[in-house]
Amino acid sequence: MSDITARTKSLRDGIEELAALAAKDQVDAARRLVATLNATLDQLTGETPTPQGSAEQKTKRIPAPRDPVEKCPRCTLRSFTFQKGTAREAEGGFEALYHCTSCGHEDWREIR
Repeated sequence: MSDITARTKSLRDGIEELAALAAKDQVDAARRLVATLNATLDQLTGETPTPQGSAEQKTKRIPAPRDPVEKCPRCTLRSFTFQKGTAREAEGGFEALYHCTSCGHEDWREIR
């Protein structure tokens, strides 16, 4: 997330510099454009409050798998590990991203 924050900061700095370069007769229009672009960036990065529907979805508790380590379907070693923070809602339940620490295979699995 910090990478995105750094990118948006450089975009914001560029927007401010562009507004400063605007001709004196267009300063008001430039400021309105800066405000609009900054609001759009805020929405994209999630810095502003989200609508109520999205807030309700975030409060849902996503379960963690019972066993965070499973047998890898590719190399058959027991090194297919649950990646924390990757659980998401899917059809009929929840799923999470698993990564094999042995062969590097990744796949989304249903949380049981």
